[in-house]
Amino acid sequence: MMLNRIKKYFSQSEPKAIVLMYHRICNIKTDPWQMAVSPNNFEEHIKMITKNFKVLSLTDLERQLGQGKIEDNSVYVTFDDAYYDNFLYAKPILEKYNCPATFFVPSHFIDKQELFWWDELESIILYSRILPGKLTMNINDTIHHFEFEIEKLTDGIQKKHESWNYQLEPPTNRCKLYLNISELLKPLPYEKIVTALNYIKKWSDFTSNKSVENLLMSSKHLEDLSNNKLFSLGIHTKTHPALANHSFEFQLDEIYGSKQYLSNINHSDINTIAYPHGDYNNETLIAARQNGVTLGFTTEEHIITRSSSPLTLGRLWVVNSDELVLKNKIIKML
Repeated sequence: MMLNRIKKYFSQSEPKAIVLMYHRICNIKTDPWQMAVSPNNFEEHIKMITKNFKVLSLTDLERQLGQGKIEDNSVYVTFDDAYYDNFLYAKPILEKYNCPATFFVPSHFIDKQELFWWDELESIILYSRILPGKLTMNINDTIHHFEFEIEKLTDGIQKKHESWNYQLEPPTNRCKLYLNISELLKPLPYEKIVTALNYIKKWSDFTSNKSVENLLMSSKHLEDLSNNKLFSLGIHTKTHPALANHSFEFQLDEIYGSKQYLSNINHSDINTIAYPHGDYNNETLIAARQNGVTLGFTTEEHIITRSSSPLTLGRLWVVNSDELVLKNKIIKML
């Protein structure tokens, strides 16, 4: 009994930190992956954490882990995917509250008018007014037959899409189709994903509508961020693959390409990475080390202590809630 009390005391007294993971800062109709936080909620989040916690940069975290210590109750802010809305809406708010942040960038998409595949697939499946009744297609040399009765996009169906996220049972066959295809595309290299998407576009007679906010930041935006002492850039590979599904050589190249691109923009070495989809294996960690990476971030919801492994650090995925919900979550974890 006494031993358990001692363990509990030391567990509670050990300094802890938490890394927040954002993706999009915008208002969108459908958000199946819970990636978007409204600008209003985001400002309340940043106002709250800068008032109640010590918000530090990842450079501080790297230094602390190297010294075997952690600043207690410290918070770190990160963004994955480098959506343009980060620059448009998040940057001014972060500056307003003097809040440091790191933006993890998939370098292939910079200065290209390309949507992420999951966003484009969402537009096709969840927004097209009418879709053919059946879909048969070759994905990674395997024929897949999808024979759902696909609903016409009525106001009622659209409302179901707007309230759905992937953790819930798909409320329509369109949602079911979207999930099924997403699961098949996620492990593939980017070229094969593009081939599959092009086929789906022809099948659906889809015309892409590339809203600026759905695109990524440009190289000029990244340069602007890197010139601001509050902000830093981090590796998110070149094409955002699920790394553990690929060879060591593929992973090494994906990390190296992103690192070199961002180091040129930043005019200094980039040594932090966020693994796309939170997906990694032992070869990923070796590839990261060989590329000089010193901090690696997952999507696993863990706090950080002085004994945390620097290449598999956890983060809290922030969803579109008010600041009190986030505050209580942070306090509970810390």
